[in-house]
Amino acid sequence: MTPTVFLDMNETLLDLSALDGLFVAAFGDPGARTQWFGLLLQLALTHTLLGEYRDFSALGGAALRALGEARGLEISGQFQDELSAGVRMLPAHPDTREGLEILRAGGARLVCLTNNPQPVLDAQLEGAGFADLIDGAVSVDPGQMLKPGRAAYEYGLSRTGAHAHDSWLLAAHAWDIAGAKAAGLRTAFVERPGQAQNPLMRADIAGPLPAVARALIGRLGGQA
Repeated sequence: MTPTVFLDMNETLLDLSALDGLFVAAFGDPGARTQWFGLLLQLALTHTLLGEYRDFSALGGAALRALGEARGLEISGQFQDELSAGVRMLPAHPDTREGLEILRAGGARLVCLTNNPQPVLDAQLEGAGFADLIDGAVSVDPGQMLKPGRAAYEYGLSRTGAHAHDSWLLAAHAWDIAGAKAAGLRTAFVERPGQAQNPLMRADIAGPLPAVARALIGRLGGQA
């Protein structure tokens, strides 16, 4: 069976720093974007642990309101709309296309697997410049379980007909790596600024995206 590489989108393939200008305008601080995304992940993990499913975009809005409360600022509806539009138009990291081309040339099937709702995922792929390299795009939203819940990865496997032992997850988040490993997938950690592995649950491969892609293909016995 052709090996499947599931691809995380936000921060792994797409550059969230493109949103910094919005947060500077609203908060006077580019670090507010990092704080917002951290709050979003915290909310996602909390509700996943509690077994209370929440749409990832709705959690993003809730995280933005929490950020406003923490900083003593009121968040306008206009800012929320601009942020939502910005997330849909995130650019790819400079090395994203190179890494995906290496994986494709090595014989991997590439499938995006994201917490983003399907309309957001589709818009991101349309604008990021690498949709031609992607074989499938799966939002976990219909499965009613966000990553890193094990059921999210099982949903991705079911949707694509892939098997865990033949599949990899490529991500820049330690929590995503941990969830995929728990579901039986092999894992590749992409080093991005501000991200670090979980020392207690390291990925099978780690490094910059092109290097990770070459190492992953080497594990498959391919050439790149």
